[in-house]
Amino acid sequence: MNENKTELPEGVPPLTDLYIYAAGSCNLACRHCWITPEFIPNGVGGSFVKIEHAQRAIQQGKLLGLRSVKLTGGEPLLHPQIRQLVTIIEQAGLSLVIETNGTLIDKSLAQFLSEFKHGSFISVSIDGAIANTHDLLRAVKGSFEKAVSGIKNLVAVGYRPQIICTLHQGNISEMAEIIHLAEKLGCNSVKFNHVQKVGRGNTFGREHGIELKKLLSLFHYVETELVPNSSLRVFFDVPIAFWPLPKLLQDAGHRCSIGNIIGLLSNGDYALCGIGTSIPDLVYGNAGKDNLQGVWYSSDGLLRLRKQVPAQLEGICADCIHRDQCQGACIANNFHAKGKLTAPYFFCEVANQENLFPASRKRVSSSLV
Repeated sequence: MNENKTELPEGVPPLTDLYIYAAGSCNLACRHCWITPEFIPNGVGGSFVKIEHAQRAIQQGKLLGLRSVKLTGGEPLLHPQIRQLVTIIEQAGLSLVIETNGTLIDKSLAQFLSEFKHGSFISVSIDGAIANTHDLLRAVKGSFEKAVSGIKNLVAVGYRPQIICTLHQGNISEMAEIIHLAEKLGCNSVKFNHVQKVGRGNTFGREHGIELKKLLSLFHYVETELVPNSSLRVFFDVPIAFWPLPKLLQDAGHRCSIGNIIGLLSNGDYALCGIGTSIPDLVYGNAGKDNLQGVWYSSDGLLRLRKQVPAQLEGICADCIHRDQCQGACIANNFHAKGKLTAPYFFCEVANQENLFPASRKRVSSSLV
């Protein structure tokens, strides 16, 4: 795949994953969105990554070890040249991940995506077991029916997509039904996230988010009741410090890889991830001006990231035995909250303050579990 891969200098990790924020716009106005893209209900107008920027990033990224591209947004399938963009990724011999709200996946697009030759995975956001719950969060009536239709179109051509659900006070009672819906539709997994207090999610999370103690009880509920009774894989977004021992052993190879990822924003900027749309300090260069190799080798922001994470993580993250594996969970969220890369992850910080962080997962403990 990477026959012409460059020998990387000492201390420079391979760039394995490129996250392309293909659209700075979205046809939904989700109340919990952490990026806050422009709302274009009719799909007219909007901002989209230039094809030449994406192509350049992919070509140059392959020399650095690139193996996978994720298309996200905004809503990536709004991109007016989405098929050309997917074809470029396919011709580069890379695997493909698509994160979508599912509303634009008609039979033709599903068939086109199914012909991707190098491994592709699609996740579709469904935030309730019924239309009213989902549509309330997505702020567009009819979005549930369109997302379900999109999933059916994917399943009909051989995909088994993942459903991603963002939990809040208004939908936690539907968790079991969401898993049942995923089973009925032919999905392969369900992932439950919690609201990130960034972008629109900042206000929504404060008003409708779930307190940490309740989140941990929901995680226990998923692991002890929903997982054993489901034919699907079910994931729940909590840091690995809270995983029970059997789950740790089962997923022993799990490791966050923030040091091997770069984001390409819709305006052509290279950034830590989509957080670069609102935090210029996490922008490292621009595909229209800079060679990705130069950015990856010598950007001040990336050099700082490699030096500080995970070695200089602070607070509970410094004390956690999973520090090097977890690497601060979400550096973008940490930076947004505290203005520095080394800040501890809010989830673990609050858990520690409330005496909910497992004492056995602290470095000061002599116990391993």
